[in-house]
This record gives sequence, structure tokens and C-alpha cells, in this order.
Amino acid sequence: MRWLRPLVAAVLLLVGLAAAAVLVTRSRSRSTAPVEVPGTPEPTPVPAYLTLFFPGPDLALHRERRLVAESPPTTQRCAAMVLEELLAGSQEGWASPFTWPASVGAVFVTSAGNVFADISPPPAGHVQGTASEVGLVYSAVNSVVASCPGVARVQLLFAGRQVESFGHLDLGRPLAARPDLVAP
Repeated sequence: MRWLRPLVAAVLLLVGLAAAAVLVTRSRSRSTAPVEVPGTPEPTPVPAYLTLFFPGPDLALHRERRLVAESPPTTQRCAAMVLEELLAGSQEGWASPFTWPASVGAVFVTSAGNVFADISPPPAGHVQGTASEVGLVYSAVNSVVASCPGVARVQLLFAGRQVESFGHLDLGRPLAARPDLVAP
């Protein structure tokens, strides 16, 4: 029986060494595994106000402040958002400058602060009269310039094309805002 004691001791020693090896391997694998770091939290949207202009019965443009859920991150997105809000119509009862089911297409911004915005064109003969033309064009121009920092001028494109004129208005170049058309 004396020979059994060293055998039991050897078996226990081997089991102990095996257990220690397993523990060391586990601790090493845990320490070399990448530590999970929580991702960067999504920024909380910050509401913003846009300044929109709608034509009134007095032929002037009327200012309407519109709260939007999130401040546009870029000038390009700001201009598109302003035009989309104009297309949605007034919340204060003013006339819509777009009297057909229009949509906003591509919007581009140049380094000089000019916005080029594509709008679906009106049906032939749909916009008639100088007042309607001025109301439509300068509702868009004044709204984008007033709401989007850094924008100096706006050129409207229809169906992706530059048009030289829109009725009585020259649209062959980007237009600056016309504060003289805004009601006091």
C-alpha cells in the first residue's frame, strides 16, 4: 500500500497542473480578447427653425417660421429641406407657391454659396401671370437664402434643366433674395 500513496500524489499533482494550465489559458485568452467599448452614442437631434416665405393676396411674400425636428447637417440638406417644407404648404393659411404636385430633385451647392435646386416642372400654362411667377420663384429663393447659412443665391432648375426664363423672370443665373418683396 505504500506504493499507492506516491501514485495518488502523482495523479493529484497532474490533475492540479492540468487545472492550473486551463485557468492560465483562460485568463490569457480573456486578456488578449478585444475589450468591447460601447459605440459612440448617436447625437440627439436638435430642433431648428426655418424661415419660409409664402405669397399672400396682397402680392407680397409673408414670413412663416417653421419648426423642424432636426437641424440640417449640411447646406445642401438645408436647401432641400426648405424646398420640401415650401412644397408641403403653409401652416398659417398662406397660398402655396407651387400650385401643382411638385417634388424636389437634386440640390447642389457651390463654393461661392450658390444653390442649384431641381424642381419638377409645372404643367404647360399652369403658372400664369407675373405675380404667380414672382411668388413662386422668390418664395423659393428668399426661403433658402434666409434659412441656410452661407447661401447667397439660388437657381431653380426644372426637370434637371436650366431654363432661361420662367414667364417674365430671367432664370438664366442664380438669383439673390429680394427683401423688397416681403410684407412688413
